[in-house]
Amino acid sequence: MGVKIERLKKYTAVIVILVLTAGVLSGCGLLESKKKTVVTVLFNTKFDLLEQLIEKVYPDIDLQAEQSFNPGEQLRRLENGVGPDLVITTQPLTGESLDYVLDISDMSVTVAYDGAVMKNLKQDGKIYQLPLPGQYTGYIVNETLFELEEISVPNTNEELREALITLKERGIAGEDGSNFAVFSDYNANIAMFYTGYTVPDFLGTMEGVNWLAALWTQNASFSGVWEESFTAIGKLAEAGVIDAAAIGRQRNSIKYSARMGRGTLAVLCGDSALFSECVAENLNAVEAGEAPVYSYRMLPFLSNGENSPWVLFSPAAYIGINSSSGKEKQEACRRVLELLSTQEGQEALIQELNTGISCLQNYEAGEDTVPKGIESCIENGYVYHVLFPERTLEYLGSNARKVMGNKITISEALASLDYYVREGADSVDDAMEVVGVMEEDLLLHDFNVRRGESEIGNFLADSVADASGAPIAVINGGGIRSSFYKGEVLGEDLEAVCPFDNLIVVLEMDGQTMWDMIENGLTVCTDELPGGRFLSVSGLTYVFDSSRPAGERLMELTLRDGTPVDRKTVYQVAINDYMAGKRGYVEGNGDNYTMLNWYDDETEKGSVSMVKETGLTYRDAMVLYFDNHQGSPVRAQIEGRITDLADYKMK
Repeated sequence: MGVKIERLKKYTAVIVILVLTAGVLSGCGLLESKKKTVVTVLFNTKFDLLEQLIEKVYPDIDLQAEQSFNPGEQLRRLENGVGPDLVITTQPLTGESLDYVLDISDMSVTVAYDGAVMKNLKQDGKIYQLPLPGQYTGYIVNETLFELEEISVPNTNEELREALITLKERGIAGEDGSNFAVFSDYNANIAMFYTGYTVPDFLGTMEGVNWLAALWTQNASFSGVWEESFTAIGKLAEAGVIDAAAIGRQRNSIKYSARMGRGTLAVLCGDSALFSECVAENLNAVEAGEAPVYSYRMLPFLSNGENSPWVLFSPAAYIGINSSSGKEKQEACRRVLELLSTQEGQEALIQELNTGISCLQNYEAGEDTVPKGIESCIENGYVYHVLFPERTLEYLGSNARKVMGNKITISEALASLDYYVREGADSVDDAMEVVGVMEEDLLLHDFNVRRGESEIGNFLADSVADASGAPIAVINGGGIRSSFYKGEVLGEDLEAVCPFDNLIVVLEMDGQTMWDMIENGLTVCTDELPGGRFLSVSGLTYVFDSSRPAGERLMELTLRDGTPVDRKTVYQVAINDYMAGKRGYVEGNGDNYTMLNWYDDETEKGSVSMVKETGLTYRDAMVLYFDNHQGSPVRAQIEGRITDLADYKMK
């Protein structure tokens, strides 16, 4: 008995030692992991190269990047207290927004950048952001098309318009009839076109310099100054050489570089990165036997008279440090900014952002990054640095979209811009009207609405179902562009989350069509950059396997009560008219939902019938949903509506 007790004591001692050792080791592991300071960043790229560089130089910093293609989401997160540690904005922050970023004037790297850019970045003598590498912007021209048609390369805006009309008359245009396009994925891109148009005859003159300086102090107006540029650009739309509907978001943006590569666009307003893409797309088209070899050049923005042409330059964005981040994170962010301000850091950024021009004074560029055709502008100093007060560029682009979409007049657009500059975003239209209250954040995070079930997707699908009266509703993920945050929901929040004006319709379809519809939504569900056709649902549940080949991913489709969808039974489903072919299916419009086609006469009609056109947008549906829940905050949660079997395979 004594031996057993003694042996038991030994075993116990060994166990205690092992437990303590494990604890110490795990504690060491915890200490080791705690040494890494997590620094978050939100932008339209994944920053893989930057992550690798930081890991090599600063092993104690863990950069965690989230992709978002909505430039306005950065500030919305900051305003709601959930912003990233490194703050990246497409235009410099001004006014009250400076409260969200740290004063970095004490950093030595602030004097390492181009003096002209940094001078304009100063706010009350302080520096809050550094410029990231940028691009030149002008007109990308397929000069081979001009040569074949014996048309001289334009020297004025009028010559450009006449050349485009002539080329169109001779059959050089795409299926939409246009042969000139503006890179317009973001509002700021459209604004760059309108800005560039004004530079030779206004912004590049002393009068324009004084006007912009006065705009920064809220002592200048767009009205009475910018009408001519809006009118002249409108004439391009009237001539049918530009697709105004695409710019006005009445349908998808056209496939710029691919069409330039195939020769169905003659001119494209864009930057030097897009220039490179056009050249690469032409090589692809040549290899596929779809086009001959074309030669491209970049034209600067032209004068209406005899003034010198100008090319635009702007940093891709501006980076600063979140003032709400803790001291440890802020110190880590400072070190990251120092690393970005080196040759190696700039090289990584240039690759990440697909840009070519560093603002760092001593940066040694490798291969020539200046597109053919604008060399003399750069050599002679005719380079306009675009720098408007915070958000003004985006708001200019937003209003230009509305003019192109015939939603407002030019005078209304300019008056709205003036009001915005004077009063700020908080007073534009009914943006600050409270429409409801959210109980918790409903986040658009890492493209969750394009990969699987999400709280915000469920909320929106339920809103559409309620507003339409249909038992089933589906929402395409591409229609959701921002997050909702806990607390009051304002009119501007609805606009940010759902910026498109597609209308809700209710169609009748059989179960097979509904199966095909969901399957189509799964074809672009990828790990890298999922497409916007993925469907959130109300009144349905479905199970899929993203590891299977596209077209074979949907495994189960059931109604809310668990009843399997019958392939022959007819159901009523609320969708948007975009999916039903209202904008056609050219250039990726309609997200390939041709089985739902009701409107487009150029495409075979689907096996569907119209129940009703509601005339409501997604925004209208959400307003009605909030109205029906007055007095209590709205909440949404994950309910098991959508399941990806691949997630379980990985586990």
